Amino acid sequence: MNRCEWIFVLLLSLAMSGSGQPLRWHGTWAANLGNGATVFQGVWSAVPGEAPDTMIGSWSLRDQNGTELAAGTWAAGKGAKVWRGTWQARRSSGQVYDGTWSAPVELPASSHLSDLFEAAIAKSLSGAWRMGAYAGAWTIRSAKRE
Repeated sequence: MNRCEWIFVLLLSLAMSGSGQPLRWHGTWAANLGNGATVFQGVWSAVPGEAPDTMIGSWSLRDQNGTELAAGTWAAGKGAKVWRGTWQARRSSGQVYDGTWSAPVELPASSHLSDLFEAAIAKSLSGAWRMGAYAGAWTIRSAKRE
């Protein structure tokens, strides 16, 4: 292969690899304790996981001024009627928090986990969270997909 052919193949492979970028979602979230008062808010992002119908992402807890108080990761998998996930966050002090979350599914059983985030573009979606003895509700809203 001569140099021009090699450059053409390299450019073609780079162009093709760029078209295979994974879907990515991001948005805002709010959560409350069992008493209903909103006490948490922040931002999140999501990409498909390696296994089918799994998602992974990052999230952060922000105060009312937008200052980041904690940041972490989350992962989720799809069940028939409920989608479940885990989350972890670390404060700047080093303290780590972790818990679980779930969301009832109003979409058809054949839908994919990514459909949850697509649906959150049109309207906010809600679920439940737990961290040890603490529990409450959460709501997410997706921005347009990147």
